Amino acid sequence: MKGKTVVHLHIDSAFGREPLPAMREIAKQWGVRLLEIPVPPPGLEQQSQWLQIRREKADWVTFWGAGSGMNSTAITNAARVGFPRNRMVYVSFGGAEEDMVPAGDAAKGTYVTANAVPGKFPLIQDIEKVVYGAGKGNMKDVERVGTVYYNRGVGAAAMWVEALKNAQRIHKKSGKTVTGPEFRDGYEALDITEAKLKEIGIQGMSAPFKMSCSKHDGAESFRVMQWDGAKFVMVSSWNPAPDPAFIRKLIEESAAKFAVENKITPKKCS
Repeated sequence: MKGKTVVHLHIDSAFGREPLPAMREIAKQWGVRLLEIPVPPPGLEQQSQWLQIRREKADWVTFWGAGSGMNSTAITNAARVGFPRNRMVYVSFGGAEEDMVPAGDAAKGTYVTANAVPGKFPLIQDIEKVVYGAGKGNMKDVERVGTVYYNRGVGAAAMWVEALKNAQRIHKKSGKTVTGPEFRDGYEALDITEAKLKEIGIQGMSAPFKMSCSKHDGAESFRVMQWDGAKFVMVSSWNPAPDPAFIRKLIEESAAKFAVENKITPKKCS
């Protein structure tokens, strides 16, 4: 990557700027030229940004978008200026079928970093059979079952259930309502191993992870997938974060600053 030009094209918001502290430091270490190009919300006008990307002869574009309109607009503008889509990497929250399909053939080749992948995993098949197969549920388009956003929602819901079970066990409240702090204790006791993922029916859909009072980071893993014009194709296995300690340090520094500015006393973990 030394000597390459990377553009971070992002919605002009805290979310879009979120990775920049890490990217700036990595760019220094790797000898990368980093250009930061914001897009004003709602992001449906990106012509000037993509003309700049073409002028700067960017090698790669990392895209932090919000909303399918903004995300598909980036792809169509990239095609318009001749920037190859197989040099675009979308953040997970901008990388779903809803972001690719509206761009048509222009989306082919786009990469996405995923924290949950599409597919008819066993739990998804059970939902399809028990709910939609029985004429239940209120989903208007059942074709979305097994897509990126659908599976991500199912994965989140599965963790709610596991956290609730933990909370009831920890606080001896089997079958009873738990409080917010008790629910938090349940989340902090999550230990989602490969075996647990298999038991739930989502092995391969998400990565294993373990949480605690002092660690809310999640799996620290991602998978790369690429749009082939009709569907996402997996082009990597689950990749661990290359340097989690580096990211953790930035998070702790930012959190400490926020606590001081807002007069918050950080929680002490035993």
